[in-house]
Amino acid sequence: MIMGPLPASAVAAGPTDQPPAAKASVGPWAAAVVRRAAQLIPTPARWDRHSTGECAANATTFSLICALQKAVDDVSTAQPASSDCRFHATANGEEGSCGPLFQEVPIFTLARVPSVTTGSWRRDVKPSQVWAGKMSDAASVVMRAARQSIDATTTKKYSSRLVDYNNDPETTFADLQKLFGTIEERVLSQAAADLDRSAEDVEIEIYGDGAGVVRTEYGWFPVSHFTAVGGSIAFRFDVTHEVPPNAVDREILQRAARIISSNAAWNRADDRTCPATATTWSIYCAVERAQLDLLGAFHHRRPAGELLREIVDARTKGRPYHHRMMDYNNDPTTQLSDVKSLFSEAIARVGQNGSSAKPPTPPPGGSLGG
Repeated sequence: MIMGPLPASAVAAGPTDQPPAAKASVGPWAAAVVRRAAQLIPTPARWDRHSTGECAANATTFSLICALQKAVDDVSTAQPASSDCRFHATANGEEGSCGPLFQEVPIFTLARVPSVTTGSWRRDVKPSQVWAGKMSDAASVVMRAARQSIDATTTKKYSSRLVDYNNDPETTFADLQKLFGTIEERVLSQAAADLDRSAEDVEIEIYGDGAGVVRTEYGWFPVSHFTAVGGSIAFRFDVTHEVPPNAVDREILQRAARIISSNAAWNRADDRTCPATATTWSIYCAVERAQLDLLGAFHHRRPAGELLREIVDARTKGRPYHHRMMDYNNDPTTQLSDVKSLFSEAIARVGQNGSSAKPPTPPPGGSLGG
């Protein structure tokens, strides 16, 4: 029998419509996501018993992993071009949210610190404020809870728990329904602890006019309209434009190019591990070494490296690279002349950009207000 698409009423709206803005609200929000996933498999006829782990966008039946993934995706992808971020004071600093970012639902915990730890952005001026902390994905607790719940449900050792438990001939529809209940109980009781396990470092530097840069695992992005009033902070996060490379990034690229000066200095087997005692360097490690030499610190998403990744993307369209600098470095077709031209093109682009050391221009829209 061919089944039609699920009616809109099959997946109820609820607390998932508003992303959590604090750790305390992650548990109830994640529980609502789990209930939303369970509603996608209301009967055995809607249950895909032959999961591959791949989830089709137009599916009318759902495996366990795809029901959970769709429920998460439904609340993780509505990312605005510019996000308003609001934080409230806690015992350990500031906690808050910018709404959905990077196809995630991040919760930030920040505290004011003396300086950045991952290398100066500019040489001509220092930031007036620096905040550092963690960015954790609230949606990640759902998948973690699902895997942990399967471990608590069965003694079987699955290589891919969500897929293999779903496909196990001994798993019944009643088992699946019960598992959703177990997952919901776990996120309600363990969300805060599980959230911390997904934490990634973040630093924010602010300059005199309230504009600055947020450094994340996904790149460096402009922030603007920063205010701190009554123990709370707010700012605007422009996720659509990464911060362009500046004069410091140009120095990094020039130094990295000199590090790989010959085939004898080039490491053709990169694993993105860069020991201080190395005598050969990959593209990635040359960029890391250059940052350490010039700034005493390293950030793998600094604009210098992001520019190299952009150029590699353009040069290698269609190639199944996972880590762009590493895979391009290790590709048997890549020659030393390609490495040298990669750095030369990046250095030229920084010059052509005329990128200054000014903070990013705030996007239109005025102050955040209220």
